Amino acid sequence: MVLVALLGLVGISADPVLSALAVRFAGVAPTLGVAVSVAAYDLGTAAGSGLAGRTLGSGLGAAGPAAVGTVLAVLPWSPPSPSPAGGRRTA
Repeated sequence: MVLVALLGLVGISADPVLSALAVRFAGVAPTLGVAVSVAAYDLGTAAGSGLAGRTLGSGLGAAGPAAVGTVLAVLPWSPPSPSPAGGRRTA
């Protein structure tokens, strides 16, 4: 329970900072910038919840949502895959 509260405090604290950055870089349309930022949060919440809900009916059972959360938490820290061209661009 303590970890859930800690995750909520750390995760939620990023939202105002990211929204402020969206407003700063939106130029002449700050309302649109923050609206897109909030829509992205909502889309991520809906997608993650839907994916975690689907795992409840799988063989993982009640451990499914925790497994999805773990994968989604580790995913941003994974290194990107190399490009097929070896990262070289041709002119």
